[in-house]
Amino acid sequence: MILAIDAGNSRIKWRLTDGGQQIAKGVELTSKILDGGTLDLSEIKSPSEIRVSSVAGDRVVDSLHKQLLKQFSVAVRFAKVSATIGELSCAYEDPQSLGVDRWLAIAAAYHQYSEPLMVVDAGSAITMDIIGPGGQHIGGYIAPGLTLMHDALWQNTSDVRVVGSGLEELWLPGKNTQQAVNRGCLLAAVSTIESLAAQFPVRIVMTGGDAKILKQAINLDAEHHSNLVLDGLALDGIELVDAKALVG
Repeated sequence: MILAIDAGNSRIKWRLTDGGQQIAKGVELTSKILDGGTLDLSEIKSPSEIRVSSVAGDRVVDSLHKQLLKQFSVAVRFAKVSATIGELSCAYEDPQSLGVDRWLAIAAAYHQYSEPLMVVDAGSAITMDIIGPGGQHIGGYIAPGLTLMHDALWQNTSDVRVVGSGLEELWLPGKNTQQAVNRGCLLAAVSTIESLAAQFPVRIVMTGGDAKILKQAINLDAEHHSNLVLDGLALDGIELVDAKALVG
């Protein structure tokens, strides 16, 4: 059984699979680990392999490594970006300067479709990566995520949230502050994606916490996958390094 963990800036998601079949899954806030807590993996007994993708910083990496090693006594390996995975090639001159979450999402999407793509990961940031013919990663774009845009506009914005209803009114001016913030932030993200799609008319694949909202809002066809990063961690050919190379 393989335990795969995707440690993002906001949330940590995990999935346990056996022979490619999902056995269990979970999600917790990254802040729990930063506050000294641990992941609740009590329903997991004895994974044979542990794979981790992390963009959450050294403290999270160190805490996860210590917990996993103590709880399971299995080597913990972390995903790294490589210049190529099969036919897929990275556009960055220094591949390891690309976020590993972006690389895993790109790899998972291309593994499934094997055609030119725009991969949109709508999380804390919204990343948009273009894959051209023959698996050539052309490069990408990073924009603020919906929550970051809210926070930049209005501090302590707990009552101002993007909602999935009323999307047919996205282009109408808001008649109160909540509507104005919701529609302005969502419209900015939608306009960016649609503008890129006009330049790169390829299949759009979306993932991340806000992917469903954006998929409903854009005036384009798009495929939705709940967690391409975990899908990417499951791929053969992903470069993995022992946690000892990353933590003390």
